[in-house]
Amino acid sequence: MSRETPQAAFDHAQAAMLRGDLFEVFACLDVNDLKRIAANAVALVLGARIDDADEEVRRICDEHRFPLDDLMSARRRVMQMPGMEATTNQRDTMKRGLAAVSNLPAFLAALEGYSRRVSGSGSISMRLFQNETLTHVQVEGSRAWGTRTHGSESSDDVEFVHRKGQWYVKLIARPHV
Repeated sequence: MSRETPQAAFDHAQAAMLRGDLFEVFACLDVNDLKRIAANAVALVLGARIDDADEEVRRICDEHRFPLDDLMSARRRVMQMPGMEATTNQRDTMKRGLAAVSNLPAFLAALEGYSRRVSGSGSISMRLFQNETLTHVQVEGSRAWGTRTHGSESSDDVEFVHRKGQWYVKLIARPHV
């Protein structure tokens, strides 16, 4: 499926979610949203751990070149010496770690799969895009905005960005003026 229009990107993500194909869902999302979701996913699979991670989490991080040991060290520092400097260091370590991952959708899909197997939950809702309709799409250059309607009285704004010949969904939409 191509993502040559915002509607096609939405349809691709929706079809992938219906199949339970998290890699394809994540491949349809904007990289900045992926980074936010991935930061949450890493925190979710680590929980309160500051000394070590589960063997499978370590394998996933190693496979995708996420520097888990650096993050674990930053997490320990926050626990040992809480404060703005330690918190900022942990946030920056997470950002650098995610920047080192070459295939963010694959990394995120692996973490999400692990989390769902172990705890039954993940960093995104499995109902995302399901029973939704995209309406009111407006394209302006490399950006587009629309409305994700789910149910008779529920909707969310959605934004799209066009990069490298494809449209990507931004779940965290900026207001369109």
